[in-house]
Amino acid sequence: MKKIIFFLLIATYSISLSAQEIVTWQFEYSTIEDNTLEIVMTATVHDGWYMYSLTPGDGPMPTTFSFVPTSEYELVGDVTELHKPIEKFDEGFGVTVKIFEYSAVFVQKIKRLTDKAFVIQGSIMCQTCSGMECMINESEMVVPVVADATPIVNKTERSQSGESFLGFILAAILAGLACILTPCVFPMIPMTVGFFISGSKKRALTVAKAFVFWLSVGVVYGVVGCIIAIFKSDGFAQMISSHWIPNLIFALMFITFAASFFGMFEITLPTGMANRADRQVDKGGIVASFFMAIVLAVVSFSCTGPFVGSLIAEAARGTAVVKPILGFVCFGLAMGAPFLIFTMFPSVMKKLPKSGGWLNAVKVVFAFIMLGFSLKFIVQVDSYLEWNLISSKVGIGFWIVLSILLGMYLLGKIKFSHDSDIPYVSVPRLLFAIVAFTFGTYLLPGLFGSDLEVVSSFLPASIQTTENQGGVNYSGIDPRMTLPDNISGYFDLNEAIEQAKEVNKPILIDFTGIFCSNCKKMKATAFKDPRVVELINTEFVFVALYTDVKTVGKQNAAYQLQKFGVRSQPYFAVIDSNENILAKGLGYADADKLLDFLRIEKSSIQ
Repeated sequence: MKKIIFFLLIATYSISLSAQEIVTWQFEYSTIEDNTLEIVMTATVHDGWYMYSLTPGDGPMPTTFSFVPTSEYELVGDVTELHKPIEKFDEGFGVTVKIFEYSAVFVQKIKRLTDKAFVIQGSIMCQTCSGMECMINESEMVVPVVADATPIVNKTERSQSGESFLGFILAAILAGLACILTPCVFPMIPMTVGFFISGSKKRALTVAKAFVFWLSVGVVYGVVGCIIAIFKSDGFAQMISSHWIPNLIFALMFITFAASFFGMFEITLPTGMANRADRQVDKGGIVASFFMAIVLAVVSFSCTGPFVGSLIAEAARGTAVVKPILGFVCFGLAMGAPFLIFTMFPSVMKKLPKSGGWLNAVKVVFAFIMLGFSLKFIVQVDSYLEWNLISSKVGIGFWIVLSILLGMYLLGKIKFSHDSDIPYVSVPRLLFAIVAFTFGTYLLPGLFGSDLEVVSSFLPASIQTTENQGGVNYSGIDPRMTLPDNISGYFDLNEAIEQAKEVNKPILIDFTGIFCSNCKKMKATAFKDPRVVELINTEFVFVALYTDVKTVGKQNAAYQLQKFGVRSQPYFAVIDSNENILAKGLGYADADKLLDFLRIEKSSIQ
């Protein structure tokens, strides 16, 4: 009876507030697979109010969606909430309820039953409350579905994530192939192949053992990927990307392995691990191939560790669960491929170069490369703690010195403890030395302010003043927050909204970060294009919302997640002065893709 009276009071009070728009809705859809669409329903809740979830608990009215049934589509499952609601104790109902503040995103899958255009219609009923009052909101839902096209903004978003995923898989495969050339793995090829061949007189059984070994190497490293996948989340990815502790750990790891590769000391795992696996190998049979793969992983750790570490650092970024699993499986399969190939074709193995001093030279080259990559993580630590010790010029100078030293080493002018005497410089050494010196020469103009597009994403931002930046005067902001060159804009969304109302232009939001490599790369490439600069300055109000600074980072990140349902950077969206979404979904892009995104939005507004 109390509930009935409560709802009657709410309904009565709603009449007096009907002129207010407490909740506004926006609808869009995307094709997720053949004949299956995903309807996204985004609610924007008036400041100071909140709405209840689909399952708010015992007491308040749940948010409900009703679809008009037609012969053109059918529902697939129920409406789901894209984000987890907030739990709070409601004194009026005396129970804990689930609510959404500021915004909420709901998703309904449908199966289209026609190739023609049609309209999805329905209604939404929800209850909203503030600290002192509640009301019932009813909204109409109309979603036009075109005949054969998916909205361009959603295609852009999916293609960007695909490129990143495939790039990581390719990097994992290349890292696995690179491990083959290390002194810990290369000498094991003839020994392991000999084990397979000598253990059986039947060729089919020999190949079967090698095949099991090859798959087992993928499984062993796939376990590493599974461990990473277990901990993956938005917060974990953000922490790995920006927090100083994981970046310091990765930096120290790279420096430690580099010192080991230079010959300062040897890094090994406990011998007991290898001994236990060896005892299983001695028993022979197909099962022995699996334990042989474990032996390879343990024994080769001192050489493969840096490659595995770099993949862990990259795999931990983002939230795709399958990415680290598949990446590490591909890494293991690539590293184990020569063992399978040479077992199937043993005559080819005779053409392999014998182990010798060249393997240690490869190890030293990797050491120089690891020292170079450690700069990326050191910069993250320096920026997070706001020491500002490492500027772009310091980073460029560090790389120039490494390039020169690497070139001198390849020419035999520098020698380490495990190196053999070099009576002459071979052609491969000469070619790699030329590459090293060329890279150092390419970096030199960067000391004098020139743009280095190829490596810009790895370098720290220059320490610049923020006065009169981009034509707008700012004070009291984080000095590391910068706008793209020659583009006028803001760092505060409210200021951008006020300007948009005054000039009657849409707002281009750039969700970016101090620690975002691709954001830096876009500043050095796409945002340098005169066409991009002109279009943004003339047709949009630009605002850069940094998500990883201590001042407003959490606020901007929360707004991005609530409004657009993502936390990745860079991420571009266009809204109007009332914060209605006009376009979204563009991630890292070159100048042409950014122009396409902006021109499509410009034409749709007009």
